[in-house]
Amino acid sequence: MTRLIRWLLALALGAGVVVSAPAAGAAGAAVGPASRGERLGGVQLRYLPRGLGTSTDFEYEYEDVSFVSRVWESGSDAAGWSVDLDVDVMRGRRLVNGRALHDWFIPYEDRPADEVSYHRIRIHGRPGWLTRDEVFWLVRPGLAIAMSVDRTRFSTRQLLRTARAARAGGCRQAGSSGRSSGPLADARTRSISQNARRDTILPSAFTR
Repeated sequence: MTRLIRWLLALALGAGVVVSAPAAGAAGAAVGPASRGERLGGVQLRYLPRGLGTSTDFEYEYEDVSFVSRVWESGSDAAGWSVDLDVDVMRGRRLVNGRALHDWFIPYEDRPADEVSYHRIRIHGRPGWLTRDEVFWLVRPGLAIAMSVDRTRFSTRQLLRTARAARAGGCRQAGSSGRSSGPLADARTRSISQNARRDTILPSAFTR
């Protein structure tokens, strides 16, 4: 399912859609160790790449999986819009393990086989899959996260750093700080910890 169809589906189902302009100085700010990140569907996003545009939130359900999504876009009505970052927090009984997530999510995305090649990875020790511009993983049974970026502006490493920095409420993960949520703030980004490096070995095809 393409993202355009996904968002149209959300509108057709009458889901609440909220457009929120970022606070002054917040657009594209990186979330560092001393700052507090955004929250989305109970997940704290503790790092975001610099240069993101304005965001829109979507809430909808598809095949008994509920979605809370945030999409950052850059551009204008005159020049056109492009998606910088798309984050989906998914909850559903069918997401019982990594294999169930994989077998459901890939047909849901319906991306052409010649466009993507998913590699198995681990995020905080949990099963996930990665292609150049998208990653998805099981946080715990019933909860999964997917992220995708504009591959012309953001690297696979930035995508993975964003994924590794996500923290779900009620799920203890190595390196979690337990900081509360709040607005994005300008800060220097911290280096990836040794534990995070061991989580995922970036396939050579994705390095830049």
